[in-house]
Amino acid sequence: MRERHHHHHHYHDRDGYPYNAGHPGPSPNHHRLYRDKDRKVIAGVCAGIANYYGWRSPDALRFAWCFLAFFFFPLPIIAYFVAAIVLKPGPRIPVRQTQEEEQFWRTFSTRPRATFSELKHRFRALDARLANLESAVVSDEYNLREAFRDLERGA
Repeated sequence: MRERHHHHHHYHDRDGYPYNAGHPGPSPNHHRLYRDKDRKVIAGVCAGIANYYGWRSPDALRFAWCFLAFFFFPLPIIAYFVAAIVLKPGPRIPVRQTQEEEQFWRTFSTRPRATFSELKHRFRALDARLANLESAVVSDEYNLREAFRDLERGA
């Protein structure tokens, strides 16, 4: 007797999860060290460093770099142009994030272990809250209260 084969027809989406599970993809972390092409004066190195550390204005850093270039010529100028070559240009599209998201990614960039620890504790707290909620919903008391609500509504 011939065996019957059961065929599974799957939708093969090359952009879906099974094909991209191991790939890191684009990072939402916009707080990496980049050159800032939007606020540049020469190549955007000072503006990129200011963005990385969360400084509002790169002017003080530019002044310090000029000061160093004047007294330690040509090392700061060489360092600037090496940084301009090594650093990638940052994203041109302005990133709209909440203050909390921006703080999270900045901390993640500078102190990933502390950020991981904080996230681990947050998820443990959420897990505990979810466990409490689950035990309340499946308890007999919850079912009894639901039955009383139904009686009060006349159902």
